Amino acid sequence: MTGVPFVDANMRELRLTGWMSNRGRQNVASFLTKDLGLDWRLGAEWFESQLLDHDVCSNYGNWNYSAGIGNDPRENRKFNMIKQAMDYDPQGDYVRQWVPELRSVPDGRVHMPWTLTPSVRRDIDYPQPMVRAPEWQRHAPGSAVGDGNQKR
Repeated sequence: MTGVPFVDANMRELRLTGWMSNRGRQNVASFLTKDLGLDWRLGAEWFESQLLDHDVCSNYGNWNYSAGIGNDPRENRKFNMIKQAMDYDPQGDYVRQWVPELRSVPDGRVHMPWTLTPSVRRDIDYPQPMVRAPEWQRHAPGSAVGDGNQKR
C-alpha cells in the first residue's frame, strides 16, 4: 500500500483481476517513476507478471514514455495523483470499491484521507502516503482551489 488511494485502488484491481485501465496504468507509472523516483523497469516487470493483456511492446513502450525516456519522451510529464483521482473518480466510487478501508470516508476527502482529523483517522486502517507531492495540496479540502466537495 502506498497510502495514495487512487494508486492503491488501481494496484489492487490489477492484482485481483489481472487488468488495469489505461488511465490507471499511466497514473501508476507516473507515481512510481516521478513521485517515488524508482526505475521504470520495476513497474514494467511487475505489470508483465500481472497483466492478462500484457503486450511487450505496449508495456515497455508506455513505461519508457512515462519515465521520460525513449522516442518522443515527455521528460517532465508528471501526473498529479489527486487531480487525476478527482477528475476520473470524482465521488470516490472506484477507490471505495478497491480500497474498502476508505468506504466510510466522505467524498471530499476519500482521495486525501490524511487530511481527516486525527480522531477520524484513528478509526481508519489505512496508511499515511509514502510521499506527498507539493502539487497535491492545491486540491486539499479548504484550499484556495476548492474545498474538496466541488462538483466535477
